[in-house]
Amino acid sequence: MLRVMLVDDEPPARRGLRRLLRAHADIEVVAEAGTVLEAQAQTSALHPDAIFLDVELTDGCGFDLVALLLPVPAIVFVTAHDLYAVKAFDVSAVDFLLKPLDAGRLAVTVERLRRHRQDTARAAVPDRERRDDVELDADPKHGDPQQRIHLRIDGKSVIAPLRTVTMLAAEADFTRVFLKGARDYLICRLLRHFEAQLPTPPFVRISRSLILNLDQLERVEWQEAGRCSLSLGGDIGPVTLGRIAARRLRQCIDNRRMISA
Repeated sequence: MLRVMLVDDEPPARRGLRRLLRAHADIEVVAEAGTVLEAQAQTSALHPDAIFLDVELTDGCGFDLVALLLPVPAIVFVTAHDLYAVKAFDVSAVDFLLKPLDAGRLAVTVERLRRHRQDTARAAVPDRERRDDVELDADPKHGDPQQRIHLRIDGKSVIAPLRTVTMLAAEADFTRVFLKGARDYLICRLLRHFEAQLPTPPFVRISRSLILNLDQLERVEWQEAGRCSLSLGGDIGPVTLGRIAARRLRQCIDNRRMISA
């Protein structure tokens, strides 16, 4: 069963979408919300698998909600304005629906949500090949368990302490892994493959294309318009984050401070 939440500030729009979703036996609407704050609270309490999300809400926009959620459920934007389409897929939306909704087009979206859940489940199950990418072994010098990352590149292996990984960046169907004090490596794996295995914290996915090791952050410079610039040390140049990614990073940093306080 796919558990979904409907977020729209117009109750008739929510009723119409709920009615169309009744045609799909494996869809359960577990909550509705009309504002960003209400949707954030409902998501934290109920952890839906997916959110059908309007863009323009009374207290903000759907993109504000996405920036507040960690982890982010599957997102389907539902709006009357097609100008948001590019931005929607920049935040890894599963689909983008235009109002008024069509039952046939909605069926395509539901099928995409099913495939998305299957892909996520497969990525979370470590098979033999995946265990070769992130291993847990013993540090012979100290006799203590120490996580290591094991990268396979053109038949060769690179093994390094997991704490030395500073950043992972998506490049099409590949992931570039940056190691502190060493070169970077381009691995034939999707970023989500690593996301399913890396410990959180300190590793956090703050955008569609970037996972950061919070322990390796040396400096964060907060800029105007909600952006920021990161310093990770070594040969890695400054990394600039957009508004949504910067907001996620700030939330992660604040959460760690509260936990350690």
